[in-house]
Order: sequence, then C-alpha cells, then structure tokens
Amino acid sequence: MAVLMTLVFPSVKKLFGKKGIKAMQLVMYQIGSDRAVILKEALGIDVEDARSLGRILDFDDALCGVKGVWTMETKGKAIKVVRTCPMAHILARCPGICRAIIAAMEAGTFYRLNPHIKVPEIPRLISEGSDCCVGTIELPYLDGPTGSEISPEATGTSNQPPIPDISGLNTNLALEALKSLGTACMRLLRYGTKQEMAWYDFFRYRNNWEDASALDACRR
Repeated sequence: MAVLMTLVFPSVKKLFGKKGIKAMQLVMYQIGSDRAVILKEALGIDVEDARSLGRILDFDDALCGVKGVWTMETKGKAIKVVRTCPMAHILARCPGICRAIIAAMEAGTFYRLNPHIKVPEIPRLISEGSDCCVGTIELPYLDGPTGSEISPEATGTSNQPPIPDISGLNTNLALEALKSLGTACMRLLRYGTKQEMAWYDFFRYRNNWEDASALDACRR
C-alpha cells in the first residue's frame, strides 16, 4: 500500500489539490471505521483500556514489518515508540501520507471504538527524518488509580509485542475494505468532499508536510 500511495498521492494532489486529498481521506476513514468492530472482536479489544486499544497498532504494524515497543502501558495512556519501519525510505518521499492518509484510517477506527479517546498526537515520524515514530493513545477520563493501573495487555517496555495471528482475519478485512471503498465512492458521488470526519483537524492536510523536493522525488 505504501508504494501505491507514493504513486497516487502526488498525482491526486497535482490534479485536484486539497480537495482530492480529502477524497482519499474520506475513503481511508470509511475503511478504518468499517473495520473497527471486526478488529475489536478478533483481537479482543477492551475499549476502556488504552494499551488494549493499542493492539490495533500492533496488528497494523505487524502487517508492514514495523517494530516498536510500548514505553507506557497503563489503562489510561499508552505510548508506542517505533524505530524499525521497512517502508520508511518509501514514505520519506511523501511524508504527508503518514499524517494525512494513514492517520485518517486510524482515526476512523479508533473514533468508532471509543469517541472519548483524546485526539491523537504524532510528535515524531521516521518518514520526516526523526529517529523514531511516536504514537499515543490516551483516555483522559480515566484519572486516578484506574488510569494509572498497568494494563493486563502490557507486554513490557523492553519487549516486542506479540504479532497477532488470527486465521481468516486478513481475508475478512480485505473483503470489508472492498465494501468500504464502494460505500465511500457512493458517498463522494452524492455528497462530494463536504463530509465530516471526527478528529479532522488531526489529519487535515497541510502544505508544510511536503516540500517541493519531496514531491518532485515522489513523482519520479
């Protein structure tokens, strides 16, 4: 998908501008939202536990060979630091893909499961030149002892989280993604890009995510 996005993203931006990028975001948001319940049931997600919700990131990362550790694993807040990303050299050509497209899918998933999650922050990305990616899941309403309690899903701050291996899950997600694509396209035809997405300010495309040299490299 990373290779495909580096081909599609700059072309869409050149031809349709931010409106085209928002159309891509709407598709990815729909895919993320529609897969949420499937992932919750398959992975046994506790939506009131930040680290348990983080198992979705573990699943997505495993699909791409991304490796990282959780440096915080409480029920109220979980932080994952990724230092190995096989696609980093590809995504570095179009770093806006991480913040605008992949983030749209994750927003659709997490908001569907728990709309009270704090709007995520991604302070660092390997694709933007940092030495790691940092992702945070926080449930601000879980304060006091409950929020500070170590999650039963904790895998240890020095250990790679186990790779979820669930028979048939990838097939189910692929079929659901095809249906989501159809749904998103029908909605685009009917409503255009003037559709709301939760947390849109989190992944709204910004020109400073791409400089001219990066876009030129992406087009080559």
